[in-house]
Amino acid sequence: MSAFVRDVLAAYLTAAVLVAVGFGLLRAALALGMERRLDARQTLRVGRVTLGLAVLLPFVALAAREWMPSAPLFKFERSLVGYSAPLVLVEARPVLGAVPETRSPGADLPWARVGVGLVGVGALAFLAWELRRYARLRRKLETLPVLRRVGRVRVVLGDAADGAFSVWFPGGGAWAVVPAEVLEDSEALRLTVRHELQHHRQRDTVFAYARLGFDSAFFWNPFARAFSRWLAERQEFACDEALVTVKHVSADAYARCLLQASLRVPVALSLPAGVTGMSHPTVRRIHMLFQPRPRSSVRTLGLSLSLALVLTPLALWAQGTVRGRAVSLTEARALAEAGQKVGDLPVVVDAAVVEQLNKFVTTRKGRDFMRKALANLQEHREAMTGTLRSRSLPEGLLAVAMVESAVSNLPETSREPSMAPGPRGAGVWMFIPETARRYGLKVEAGRDERLDVARETEAAAALFQALYERYGDWRLALAAYNQGEGVVDRVLAESGVRDVSELVRTGKLNGYTATVQAGVLLLRNPHLLD
Repeated sequence: MSAFVRDVLAAYLTAAVLVAVGFGLLRAALALGMERRLDARQTLRVGRVTLGLAVLLPFVALAAREWMPSAPLFKFERSLVGYSAPLVLVEARPVLGAVPETRSPGADLPWARVGVGLVGVGALAFLAWELRRYARLRRKLETLPVLRRVGRVRVVLGDAADGAFSVWFPGGGAWAVVPAEVLEDSEALRLTVRHELQHHRQRDTVFAYARLGFDSAFFWNPFARAFSRWLAERQEFACDEALVTVKHVSADAYARCLLQASLRVPVALSLPAGVTGMSHPTVRRIHMLFQPRPRSSVRTLGLSLSLALVLTPLALWAQGTVRGRAVSLTEARALAEAGQKVGDLPVVVDAAVVEQLNKFVTTRKGRDFMRKALANLQEHREAMTGTLRSRSLPEGLLAVAMVESAVSNLPETSREPSMAPGPRGAGVWMFIPETARRYGLKVEAGRDERLDVARETEAAAALFQALYERYGDWRLALAAYNQGEGVVDRVLAESGVRDVSELVRTGKLNGYTATVQAGVLLLRNPHLLD
C-alpha cells in the first residue's frame, strides 16, 4: 500500500470518528438549550455544516500538511527532544543504513489491505444498490398520471404504500408524488403538494444525493446512519415550519394533514436512500407547529463556529498523529547533536535545513523518495562507505547520493526524480559529463563509466577530498559539488561571507547544502519516516 493510500485511509477513518464526535456535540448542544433558540431550518443548516466539517476537515488537513509542512502543529509529549535516549541507541548501532524501520510498499499488514478492500467494495455495492433503486423509481414515476406541473416539477399520483415524497433526477426533471387517497380531501391535497414542493425549494432533493454519497461511504458506521436519519427528520421539520410561517398555512389544518398522513403511511417506506418522504415521526412535528420559532442568524453562526473550533483541531491533531508532525528547529538541533559522531559530516541546523527536513518527513513525495533512497542504500552502502573511509572522508557524504539519485544508478536520460537542483547527471552520484571526465571516468557513445557504481564512487570521493581541501568547510564543499567551484569562489569573493546559512538565506547560494544536511539527519534517524 502506497504512502498516499495510507494517508487517504487515515483521513477517511478520521472523518468517520469526527462524524460521531460532531453528531454527539451537536445533539448535546441542542439538548442543553440551543434547540429552543433555533428554528428548524437553522438547526438543519447547522447539522449540514457539522456533517460537512466532519467529512471534509481530515482531507483539508491532509492537503494542508502536504503543502505547508514546515511548522509544528502542536507542542505535546511526542516531542522528539524527549527521545534523547532512543536517539543514542540508534546511533550506537554499527551500521545506521540497515534501516530496519523503513517501510517498503509491500510491508503493510494484511489486515489494512483487507480493510480497505472491504470498505471499498461495501461502499460501491451500497451505492450501486441505491442507484439501481433510483433507476427503478424513475421508470415507475414515468408511468404515473400527472395531476399538474408547477414549474419544472411534475405532481403525480402515487400508491398509498409509498406515501407522499419528492425526488429530483439530474437532467431528468423533478417529481412530487402524492397518494391517490388525498384526492378525497382537497385541503389535504393542497397541503401535501405544498409540502413536497417546499422540499424542492429548499433543495432537499439535491442534498439527497450528498446524503446518498455519505451513506454509501460510511455504510458501516452506525453514527453516520444516525446522523443521516436525523438530517432527514430536520428536513421535514424545516418544511413544516416554512409552510406554517412563510406560507401562512393554518397550523391546525396542517396538523390534521400530518395526522392523516401518519395513519395512511406505513412505518417504513421502500424508497431509495435520500428520497424525501413523510415517514418520519409526526407527534413531535405536530408539537413543533405550535411552538414559538426564534429567528437569529447570530446563534446559527455561533453554534457552527463553536463546532468548527472543536472539530478542526481534532482533524489536524489526527493527521499529525498518523503522519508524524513537523520537526521544530529545537528538535532538529537535538537530533543533530545526539547523532553526531567524531569525524563524521557535521550538521549545522538552520531554518533552511528544518524546512527541507520537514519536506522529507511530512510530504508524500519527500517520504517516498527518502524511503526509496534508504532502501536502495542497503545494496551499495558497504562498498561506498569503504571507498569514503579509504580517503578518510565522513560517512555522512552518503546523503549526497541519497539526495541526488535516491541511490539509484540512473542514466542521464532517466526521468526518475531527484532532490538536487541544477542539470542532471548520471549514476548514483549524478556526475555531469565534464566532471566525470575530469576525474578519470569515460563518458562516450556506448560506454558511460558513471554507471559503474564503484568507479563513480571513487571519483566522487576524490572530488569531495579536493573540495574540502580547497574550502576547509564541508558545507562550502557541498555547495561547490552542486553549483561548481567557480560559483562558490565568486560568491565568497563578492560577499566576504563564509557562513553558508547566511549565503543561502540571502539567495547567493541555492538550498542544496540544506537538502544534503537534512538527508544526513534522515540517514542517522530513519525512524523519522515511520
